[in-house]
Formats: sequence, C-alpha cells, structure tokens
Amino acid sequence: MKVFVLSGSSSIGQAAIRVLLDAGHEVCATYRSGVPEGLDRATWVHADVRSTDDLDALAGPAEGADVLLLLPGLSLGLKLEAYDDDRISDVVDVNFSGQFRAIQRMAPVLADGSQIIILGSQAGQRGSNDPLYGATKGAMHALAKSLAKSLAPRTRVNVVAPGMVTGTAMHDDTPPAVLDMHINTTPTGHLMSVADLAHVLLDIMQPHWAQLNGACIDLNGGMYVR
Repeated sequence: MKVFVLSGSSSIGQAAIRVLLDAGHEVCATYRSGVPEGLDRATWVHADVRSTDDLDALAGPAEGADVLLLLPGLSLGLKLEAYDDDRISDVVDVNFSGQFRAIQRMAPVLADGSQIIILGSQAGQRGSNDPLYGATKGAMHALAKSLAKSLAPRTRVNVVAPGMVTGTAMHDDTPPAVLDMHINTTPTGHLMSVADLAHVLLDIMQPHWAQLNGACIDLNGGMYVR
C-alpha cells in the first residue's frame, strides 16, 4: 500500500509514518521546516499548505497512492477579539483552504479504491474556546461528508476526530488546568497517545473497513455520552 501523508513532519505524522513503515507500506510525506530524523525510509517532499505552488507540485509524488492522509492543523488558542487578519488567514489556510486545494490537486491521481483520511478534532464536533479553530475543523468534517458522495466509488473519505492527544505540541502547550478539564470530562479518565492514534489510522486503511465512507470516528473516551 502506498500512503501519502500531508504534514508528515508533525508529531502525529511522524508517529503514523513509523507505524506505516514498520508494517511494510510505502510512504511519501511532506515536511515544512525539516525532515524528521530516523524516518529516511520514507520519501520526503517539501510543502507548505499555504503555498499554491507547493501544492501544485504534489500531484506527481501522490500519483497512485492508495491513501491520502491529511494531518495539517493550526490552533492559536485565541478568543474572537484577539484575531487579526493575518492570523485569520493562517488558520483558515492551514486548517481548511490549503487542505481543500490539496484534495483538489491530488484526488484525481489517487488509485482506484483509494481513501482520503482527514484528521479532525472534537473541536469540530462541539466547538472550541478558539472559535476559528473549531470552525475550520468543523468545515473539514462537512467537506468529508460532501466528498464521500462526490468522489465515490473511486475514493472514500473519512474523518478521525480525537480529543486531546498526548505527545503532541498542542498537548504540551496546553495549560495544566485545561488538561485536567479534558481528563475530568473524559469517561475513560485518560487521554489518547500519539502512538495509539497512529495505530488507529493504520487500521482504518485496511480492506476490512471498505464500507467506511463519510464517517467521523470520535476518539474521546466517551466525552459525548450523556
């Protein structure tokens, strides 16, 4: 299986690539500021999702991929009044419009029977204290549902929406009181690790998930259960 990972140099991207390579799959991934150490078995391509020129160059490396894994994400943790125009553009470009453009360019060259997996967020399901982050994640969830119809049967589109994930920059940058809130509102009483998320992503790429299309898999320990 060939997997193209957009934003492969992120913490989740690196974990996913390790799992994919260990399982014997071919991986092509993008980086923005540097290729991570220890992952030289993957093929790396420089790309910033905010650059249309970079995105235009991805169709070649993505050709024939069985899975397109979309991992870009930017959360500034700002309130409505704190956003200026430049910050609005950055968050929208990384979390939505850049990924939309990536799909637009790469979907036509994916293999028949391919899948696009979008990394969503619980913020896209229930909102966020950072309203723009929640809105852009929610937009990607909605986009997946639309594309699940328009790209089928050649390509399926699904979302994986975790809660707070340990081992990520977002987790490390979150104040302890907020982390406690996440744990206390999660019925299982613990958060998902980046390694466990990587294994979930690998599993839903397998043929036995062939009927999964237009779905959002929530991985939050039952936070939505009332």
